[in-house]
Amino acid sequence: MDYISLALNPPRFARFRKKPPIRLRRSPSPVWPLPSLNGRAPVVLDAATDRAQGIELAYPRLDDSDAVDVCPPNTPNGTATHLMPQMAAALAVDDGVITFAGQLDEGLWMIIDHGNGYASHYANLQAMCAIRTDLYRPREQCVYAGDTIGYVGAPAKGAFKRLYFELWKREKGRFSAIDPTPHLAAWKLVEHFDRFAPAPPAVTKEVDQP
Repeated sequence: MDYISLALNPPRFARFRKKPPIRLRRSPSPVWPLPSLNGRAPVVLDAATDRAQGIELAYPRLDDSDAVDVCPPNTPNGTATHLMPQMAAALAVDDGVITFAGQLDEGLWMIIDHGNGYASHYANLQAMCAIRTDLYRPREQCVYAGDTIGYVGAPAKGAFKRLYFELWKREKGRFSAIDPTPHLAAWKLVEHFDRFAPAPPAVTKEVDQP
């Protein structure tokens, strides 16, 4: 059993007490785990990963010269076709409670139980906006849809930065991973603006016009 499945489905002897159901105000709609950054929408990467149940997200280049000065190809911030600016925010897709925030393998991971039969898992984080549960016993940490939960890093040192995301659904009392791609079409895309992150060329030209 992998770490995420074990965290969401602890063995019976580890369930010391039954927790009350999560009661949060509900945001109008779930959101993408990456925002639209300066008008640049994230995309799902085609490259397959060893974690078959999840997807990887990054920002596309519009042409060969797009943002090569800020996010050069063949660096942690860029490939020939995609880019990831420094300190790009990862967002909570829906309201929930953080059940795990800590380090596993090479990076920082987070799990959020949304209390509505779904849970989300985020990996490849270089920093988190939460108290680490693998080091401390923090009080209950609640998040809402669109909250920044961390910043995107890489799966290994020197690798291209991208956000890894999984969606889990509870069925018959047990969480299991599902394909998140169909859900993204109905989720809201949050707009973020960052003067240090590159905007698409079309947006830059419109801003430069008198």
